[in-house]
Amino acid sequence: MFGIGEGELAIIVVFGFLLFGPDKLPQMGRTIGRAIRQFRETQEKMTAVVQSEIIDPVSEAASAPVKPKKAAATDDDSDADEEAAETAAPAKKETFAERRARLAAEKAASEGAAEGEAAAEEAESAEPAAAVEPEPAAEPEPEPEPAEPTTADLYARRPRKRKAVVDQLARELEAEDDTAAADAPKGGDE
Repeated sequence: MFGIGEGELAIIVVFGFLLFGPDKLPQMGRTIGRAIRQFRETQEKMTAVVQSEIIDPVSEAASAPVKPKKAAATDDDSDADEEAAETAAPAKKETFAERRARLAAEKAASEGAAEGEAAAEEAESAEPAAAVEPEPAAEPEPEPEPAEPTTADLYARRPRKRKAVVDQLARELEAEDDTAAADAPKGGDE
């Protein structure tokens, strides 16, 4: 057992009795036994999880037969479809910038449609004799983004909220400087 002989084990037990006493030694043995049993159970559970979640799916995927793309076609038209499918370029995966631009365009289109419906409802509810002048847009339209922005473009942008806070702080500092300059004595000593 662990490379310990009978004599060495007897010496360890005697020192255990001397250090801990005969009352606490059985309690310590039970505690150590429980800890070892819990460790083994946890190890078996982890092995089962790894086996069922990682090893089994990988081995199933490796042993699964490879399915042929298409069976041999008997129609003349189906041959043309296969050739067209082979010559067609594979679908390009949409990049983050392209997706962002597409979603922004969709959002702008939906907002434009909503504004158009609201304007149509207002025009219907307004009196025909009264001329309704459209209000100028409060927000300027955002600049169109390049198809693929560079890293420098991405880092050059600042959030609008942050810019507004910086502008407000700059105005406050200018106001403080103006009041300090007005309060400073002009001229010499009197």
